Amino acid sequence: MNKKTLTAAFIAALVVTGCARREEEPETPANENPAPISEAEAEKLVPKATIAPVNVQVTLSPQAEAVLKAKSEKVLVVATYSGDPSASEQAQKMADASGMIKLGENKQTLDGAGSITFQDDVIDKSRLEFIVGEVQLTVNVTSSKTSTPDNLLACPFYWKTLAEASQEKVQIACKALSEVQQ
Repeated sequence: MNKKTLTAAFIAALVVTGCARREEEPETPANENPAPISEAEAEKLVPKATIAPVNVQVTLSPQAEAVLKAKSEKVLVVATYSGDPSASEQAQKMADASGMIKLGENKQTLDGAGSITFQDDVIDKSRLEFIVGEVQLTVNVTSSKTSTPDNLLACPFYWKTLAEASQEKVQIACKALSEVQQ
């Protein structure tokens, strides 16, 4: 036999018999491999949503304070509660354009920088059965637009779960819109 034929025969023998030691896989008992569960059943395993008050601290840069004072404007803080819809047809129909189910909204006005506590009483608890997971909280801060139709503030948008937000003081640091447009 020539070298090529011998090498080809050796490789073929390795492929047929396997070159690595194989161990037999132990059989797993039937109860260790649970049957797949439906999406609705999986949603039932998710813990109930946290409902709690939230503290929000709004700070203003010196320029933002001056602009608001010059225009006799206040600070508007809006907390919006929503949740991801469950798989049910009814929940899917309740979802808005953003794909979330709105659970409530709370608006409060501050004269300037300061703290607000948003109570959880605005959350429509009858809608909680249609969401899966935690309640989502968004906080948006603008000028109140009472003396001018324009927003005078540039504030970061806050979005976390209500469970997270209730464990911390939500900090929102605002600047005058003119400060960030420079």
